[in-house]
Amino acid sequence: MAEANTLSSSEMPRESVKRKNPFRSIPFPYWVFLSLAAGFSLGLFLPDNGVVHGIAKSGEYFPKTIVTFATAIIFFLLSGATVKLITLHKEKAGSLFGRIFLLYLTLGITALAWACLFIYALAGDSLHPEGAHAAGAHAFFSGIFGTFKTIITQQPLLQILAASVIIGWIAAVKKQLAGMAGWIMKISDVILAIFKNLMWYYPIMIGCLAINIPLKFGTNGVASYGKTVLWVLAMAITWTLFMLLVTKLLTKRTWKQIMSYYITVFSAGFGTGGSYDTLAVNIISAERDLKLKPEFAETSIVFGTVLNKSTATMAILIVTVTTCEMMNIPLSFAEILLLVFPLWILGLESPGVPGGAGFFMSPVIALILHVPNPVLFTTTFVTMYSGLIPMITTAVNTTDDGLIGAMVQDRFAPDK
Repeated sequence: MAEANTLSSSEMPRESVKRKNPFRSIPFPYWVFLSLAAGFSLGLFLPDNGVVHGIAKSGEYFPKTIVTFATAIIFFLLSGATVKLITLHKEKAGSLFGRIFLLYLTLGITALAWACLFIYALAGDSLHPEGAHAAGAHAFFSGIFGTFKTIITQQPLLQILAASVIIGWIAAVKKQLAGMAGWIMKISDVILAIFKNLMWYYPIMIGCLAINIPLKFGTNGVASYGKTVLWVLAMAITWTLFMLLVTKLLTKRTWKQIMSYYITVFSAGFGTGGSYDTLAVNIISAERDLKLKPEFAETSIVFGTVLNKSTATMAILIVTVTTCEMMNIPLSFAEILLLVFPLWILGLESPGVPGGAGFFMSPVIALILHVPNPVLFTTTFVTMYSGLIPMITTAVNTTDDGLIGAMVQDRFAPDK
């Protein structure tokens, strides 16, 4: 009996510690929000502290590393997903890829139409068309077709997107390349495993990045910036409610599954402000919370990471309105409509890094609107788009990627 008691008592502490470990009992989204609160507090109350500035700087290293290796990561993830998709759905693989691409095209143009209606409802009376200089045909078409030049010279990720699908496709259908297909899938699984094991660092990184917000804008901020953020936030909320409702109507997902995925990915996207930085969390949550099959989660989310900047383009339209207002540039609603098609194209090739849409799209907008001082317009535009706005747009963009995957899986490849 004494020996039995000794053994049981030796095991009790380990069980007790396991049960009482608070770190394991707090869900991941809560850690993210706690880290955000801590970061905002440090930046707000200790803005001149050198250590706080160092902590904020440290949060940038991991995102920069991800962006540096983004081409390799996306290549293996998407080529691996392609191999899996073709292996499991040989007769439907081509149509599934086409439908995913078509859904993202539809998502982009629908989002811009939504933004135009939102702007007209909220600011239609405050727009000042008097004196607005509509771009001529040459400037308009130059702005549109000029964006295609960057596909070759400045947008290697689109090339990687195409190459990964083609190589994954060939490796899956050619029997003599079966060994190559196996290695592609193994490397893809290893990359995801590495990210999964680094999940504990995401809240820390997000907290570090959050410090920069109060450091940059202070307690008061700029009135125009605050107005822009509120507009983007209101538009993002209405768009999110629309997407959640569409997902519930078109898929078999329960509200619990949808909201569990939404909270996890939204908080991670909001914290990082970059689609690439949220890629791994997004795939893992889509499989775990939305119960997507790996091939659908990886394909739709990797595609979306590169192609889906729909919420960013909506925010770009709003920033255009407020930037023109700040600089006293006349702007009509017709000119806003003129921007829809170029922004739709730019949204497919804009880099998914924090604030990338502002850097990439503002010069084209300056050209199309024929602004008097393009350099000042661009720098003001980039400043207005920074901070909270990329965080909001990334949060919504990344959650849309998983919801698109759910639609594709349930509507076009249902379980037999």
